[in-house]
Amino acid sequence: MANNIYSISENIEEFQQEIQLDLNQGYDIISTAYGDGSWIGLYQDTPNNTGFATASSADELGHIVQQQWQVGGYRLTDVEYGNGVWFGTFEENYGASKGSIANSLAELQEDISEAWNQGWELVDVEYGDGIWFGTVENDTGVNSYETASSDGEFVQDIQNMWNQGLNLVDVEYGDGIWFGTFQEDSSVTSGYVSGSTFDELLANGQESWNQGWELVDVEYGNGVWLGVIEKEIPQVTQIPQDTSVGDALLPLHNTIEANMSETKKHVIDI
Repeated sequence: MANNIYSISENIEEFQQEIQLDLNQGYDIISTAYGDGSWIGLYQDTPNNTGFATASSADELGHIVQQQWQVGGYRLTDVEYGNGVWFGTFEENYGASKGSIANSLAELQEDISEAWNQGWELVDVEYGDGIWFGTVENDTGVNSYETASSDGEFVQDIQNMWNQGLNLVDVEYGDGIWFGTFQEDSSVTSGYVSGSTFDELLANGQESWNQGWELVDVEYGNGVWLGVIEKEIPQVTQIPQDTSVGDALLPLHNTIEANMSETKKHVIDI
């Protein structure tokens, strides 16, 4: 599993400088958030080339995304809005992606359905300045989303998606609505952790970090910081039949089963 770090900045200029420092140290930016006057950056030491761009409007960011898609450079993976700034995170050779700009949640939902019909997959949603911005990629995996108007309803929606075998991958709060994006991925299991401040979220998740969970997305809404966490599922290696070793394989099987038992969903209540 990759190493996971974060940064906290009080303004966009400081945030961009911090990101550049972390990129120069070999980390990739994977997600950003703005809330309670702070910019949050999440990073992993994964072997990908990531970058970012800022824009003063959703339309301007949309043009940047389109340009990058056409020239075959960096692809959009995450969008955040804060204090009048649209912030896009990009990854090199990530695959084709595009943004959907909608003036209402209903319009965004229509755009998502159309994207699904064309073989695209929803990976990120952001709300800001009256605009819903959805990011889709050219992937045909199992994909879904849920919306909720209260914390309790959203928690129940997450649980229902888990029961259907879908992992929480992205969370957004805007215009009084929680929006969760879900994907099917057998290589990881997901969970969430929360706090009234970002520091409290980190403290509440300390046991999770010690167990190998990583913070991969974070959002602030309705006075709550909500973080998406994930953990790799140990992959079972097929062992060739060999009668010469007999029962000597049993301890190995037991170890695999014990590891698999740790892949249950991990929750620290909102």
